[in-house]
Amino acid sequence: MQKTILDIIERGGKSEYETIAGKQVLVERGQFWIQKQRQGHSMHYIVPYQACFAPQIPKFFIEKYSKQGDVVLDPFCGRCTTVFEANQLGRIGFGVDVSPLGLEIAKAKRENVKLIEVINRLKEIDFSKERKEDYEEFKNIYHPKTYSQLLNIRSQLKDTPVDNLIQAIILGRLHGHSDAFFSVWTFNVISLAKDRIKNQAEKRGIKPEFRDIVPRIIKKAKEVMSDSIIEQPKSRLWRADSRKMGFIDSNSVDLIVTSPPFLNVVNYIDDNWLRFWFLGFDKEKLRKKLIQTDNLAEYTEFVKDSMKEMYRVLKHNKNCIIEVGDIKHKSKKLYMDHLIVPLAEQTGFEVEKVMVNYMEAPKISRAFSRKGKYGGTKTNRCVVMKKL
Repeated sequence: MQKTILDIIERGGKSEYETIAGKQVLVERGQFWIQKQRQGHSMHYIVPYQACFAPQIPKFFIEKYSKQGDVVLDPFCGRCTTVFEANQLGRIGFGVDVSPLGLEIAKAKRENVKLIEVINRLKEIDFSKERKEDYEEFKNIYHPKTYSQLLNIRSQLKDTPVDNLIQAIILGRLHGHSDAFFSVWTFNVISLAKDRIKNQAEKRGIKPEFRDIVPRIIKKAKEVMSDSIIEQPKSRLWRADSRKMGFIDSNSVDLIVTSPPFLNVVNYIDDNWLRFWFLGFDKEKLRKKLIQTDNLAEYTEFVKDSMKEMYRVLKHNKNCIIEVGDIKHKSKKLYMDHLIVPLAEQTGFEVEKVMVNYMEAPKISRAFSRKGKYGGTKTNRCVVMKKL
């Protein structure tokens, strides 16, 4: 980190009014939460997920701006970190996302499942049928026996708590860099393109080996189930557009904590193509539904329309926190809170302050940012707003 930033942290933070988009706004700078790997509930790490919401962020704001029994909404919920944290803190988590991937992962976090249930369920799966359909497309990624296992278990999983957990574990083990994963050597957070996986394997002189998925699922289950889940039967998830949340009543939400999709810094579709494949979703159809644009005007309009809905569903005198980062856009560094602050005024919110939390960008963000050295976020910029 830069020396000036370290000085701010060592002094316990800095608070002063700054001009943002022509408006005087209180800006608090410092290190309000520490983001470390494997920090928090074990279920957060069931599936590696790029550009995910660190659990420390929603936990901080949920504890600060809500109480037990309050409804906490995340309209860009992804793998539902905010929803899960809300439920674990005695609140009622609501989650909305247009992508099915995060919601499928979230289903595994709703109810407690015993390890023996996972073991017994895996014994029920019939792996005897040799499945080869479309294997040519995946021959450089999976051993034929592993591939057959994946197709067999996929066709037999149902929408039950134990099967939802097994499915989520599979999504997290589909590809990776060690024997714990099902694939040839590759990255575990994002799904590389087929030709890149092939080229990497050839450079390393390796081919897909048989990776029996059953013991690997059980091993991962032991890890993610080490912390028990506080179940919240009133928690709800919707696969829907953040701009159209008519299923949530006006003035019914006590707190919103969210982080909009980045401005074309992350390619959510291509980076998860193997997971979408296993779930049976057509990534090209999903591409038409997900907002993934490099056009700042289009992106701004999308966020504005989403904020209108956030304002509608939020109760009066309650808070909405939107977390954004710094990005490189067309050779210019953009502080995304400078986009949110004027949108807050346009949609009816009162900006209370902006909290800038400094952190080291994770290695995966630095390595795979599509915008080069400064593409990934190195700060959390949280715009704290209120509906008066």
